[in-house]
Amino acid sequence: MSTPDPAWYSHELCFWHDPGPGSGYVPVGPGIEPLRQFAVDPDLRRAEGLVRASGVMDRFTAVTPTPASDEDLRLVHTPEHIERVEAASAIGAGDAGVYAQVNYHSAQAARLAAGACVQATTDVLDGRFHRAYCLVRPPGHHAEPDRAMALCLYNNVAIAARAAQRHGVRRVLILDWDVHHGNGIQRVFYEDPDVLYISIHQDGLFPAASGLVMETGAGAGAGSTLNVPLPAGSGHEAYLAAVSRVVEPAARAFGPGLILVAAGVDAGGHDPMGRMMCTSRTLHAMTSMMCRLAGELTGGRIVFAHEGGYSAWYQPTLVLSTASAIAGLPAPYDPFLHSLEHLPGQRLQRHQNRVIEHLEAHHPLLTEQSAPVRPGARSGR
Repeated sequence: MSTPDPAWYSHELCFWHDPGPGSGYVPVGPGIEPLRQFAVDPDLRRAEGLVRASGVMDRFTAVTPTPASDEDLRLVHTPEHIERVEAASAIGAGDAGVYAQVNYHSAQAARLAAGACVQATTDVLDGRFHRAYCLVRPPGHHAEPDRAMALCLYNNVAIAARAAQRHGVRRVLILDWDVHHGNGIQRVFYEDPDVLYISIHQDGLFPAASGLVMETGAGAGAGSTLNVPLPAGSGHEAYLAAVSRVVEPAARAFGPGLILVAAGVDAGGHDPMGRMMCTSRTLHAMTSMMCRLAGELTGGRIVFAHEGGYSAWYQPTLVLSTASAIAGLPAPYDPFLHSLEHLPGQRLQRHQNRVIEHLEAHHPLLTEQSAPVRPGARSGR
């Protein structure tokens, strides 16, 4: 029996969302020359265009998503939050939360982004596809139940995880390798023992004092949050070590029925919103590792959702590399690789390794990896 093609979820209206000049991060006023927004859409459209031009899109089944319903959004968000996003978008401008500027199309784009992730998750669970990639905007991992934050209106991946639970999946693993910490995802699942949230991010970048190693969950969810705050300047070997020595053993101990990946590309070495050194080779390798892990643990069920990425020239190549790995293809040609790959920081440094060693020695899922799997873990479905 042949394996179904991976699926590609995107929608034109996601490209129409526009948070405006400076995207809420760069001041607009005296002494500031107007700056092209760096957070969205021409770059995202270029990323999809490169995937098409390369022929990689031919390996995917394209799916046009439907917007998330109020019922979907309320799996994570309060009615007041949804009303605030809709109201701000209806007048065509304003901040729907904290650094979460919108335009007229933003509310619909946000529903489509969340809806794509819900639909992809459902389709994968139903066996229609074995893998899926959602190239959507606005992103989601900073959005909290009651407020938008940092370009994120609705928490796309968190909503997808709740939709998976609604669909009958007992345990869900969320891996977030966006360069910023996914405070919103962490907040939603901090006390949920059936969702393991792992975040690999730049230490101390954003939000401030968020994503510390000692944040490991609370109450019934104690041990189900795992933060890997790598020092600025971490590159290829540090990220692969985090996946192989932290993510993989923790996932095996947890035993998920589905893997979701918040697949930001802003840890790339050319990204203006981070200080990491990942390359297209790094993204391809991590994506391939997670697909293999899904084959081992979840019957292949895995969904990737685009998050951050702010380099106008490098984001398309990183998206292409991610897509190539999902499709089972080799890493694509990268015209920018020469400027990053041979820098000394691409090797695992001692101070980076200490973060991983600390987790190996102290986090419950890693210290118990030689013990039997947690009760019920293998019944992730």
